[in-house]
Order: sequence, then C-alpha cells, then structure tokens
Amino acid sequence: MASNIKIKTVEQLEELLVQDLAWRKKEMISLKILVEKDKVNEPILLRAGIALLCAHFEGFIKRASNCYVGYVSQQKKLYSELKENFTALKMEKEFKSCAKSDKHSVHKKLLILHKELLTKRFIEKYDENNPFISTHSNPSSAELEEILETIGIESDIFETKATYIDSSLLEKRHKVVHGERSDLDKEDFLTTFKIIIDLVEEYKTLLVNAADNKIYMRGGVHGE
Repeated sequence: MASNIKIKTVEQLEELLVQDLAWRKKEMISLKILVEKDKVNEPILLRAGIALLCAHFEGFIKRASNCYVGYVSQQKKLYSELKENFTALKMEKEFKSCAKSDKHSVHKKLLILHKELLTKRFIEKYDENNPFISTHSNPSSAELEEILETIGIESDIFETKATYIDSSLLEKRHKVVHGERSDLDKEDFLTTFKIIIDLVEEYKTLLVNAADNKIYMRGGVHGE
C-alpha cells in the first residue's frame, strides 16, 4: 500500500477502517480460539495473546485516528472553519519551539503564524510513514484521551474502560514484553479480549459518525 493516502469521502474512510479492522480481528479471534482449546500451551498462548491484543488495539487506534485527520484534510476547509485542534496540530512544532524560548520575537512569530493560518486551508498529506497522530507506544487511557482531544472528538469511550486498558491490558503487556514471569488468568484474558474487540468497533463507528456529522467543523460538539 502506498504511504500517501487520500480519503475524500466518508465511504472511503469507513471502507479503510473496516478493512484495517478485519485482519486485526481475524488474528485476535484465531488466537482466542487457540487459548480456549489448547490446555497444554495455555500459559504461552495467554502471554502471546495479551501482547497481540495490545498491538492490534494500539495499531488500530493510531491508524484510524490518522485516517480521520486525513479525511478532514481532504475536505479542504479553512482553519477558521475547523475546530481549534487542527490549528494546534499544524502548529505543534512552533508551540514546542516557543516553549523553549523567552524571546519576544519567537512569541510574536507564533501569533503571526496563527493569524495567517486562519485564512488558509487545512490541506496536509496523510503519509503513513509520517503520521499526524502517535500513541507514543503507550496506548494508556490517558494517552487515548489525548488523541481524542487532538482530533477534536468528545467521547467517554476510553474513560469508561480505563481500568481494563491500563491494568488488564497494558500492565500485563509490559510484563510480557519485558520478559517478566507472570501468571495470566484465562478468564481475565477472555474478558479483556471482548472489551478490546468492542472498543475498536466502537472507535470505528465513532470516527465514521464524526466524519458523517461534520464534527470537525466549529460548532460540532461531540462525536456521537
């Protein structure tokens, strides 16, 4: 697949998300079946399963979020028409530079850039090798909430499952990938599996609805 992707319609966005989610779900479901059937290798499969669940959860949230921003970019709206988060996304480097400097000239440039941006259109190429959004290899509930802020969608989708994301998924994943010995519970894994499957499906729907309802425009309140 080419690294540069153009997503011009809601239908294209939905198709991309459905395709990306399909192969991830296939792998997760296949491993779940193995966990349920193979008693001998259950401990190994549980460790592999937790790592895989986390990888696909993080991978889908990251790619889906970037696809959504890519879709918004293809609508070619003025920054002044879009929610402020898109201006903040564009000015990220300038904000970081400004934070490191006490020079008024640097601060002034930031203000001038912001004013100029409002007359321009948000048109950024979605390059999978240089994405808009990153999970910083840590899809914690706090990081996921920050992603929602970054893309301008209000939802409690991750807040309601924060305990499972941070404890049942991430904490156990960290122990596995760092080679720590830990006993994983089969029922806990199956519960976590269901929650992750439900979450990625809900996130897909959240983004498609946000695009369809033009939540990215100023005046759009939430993503439901």
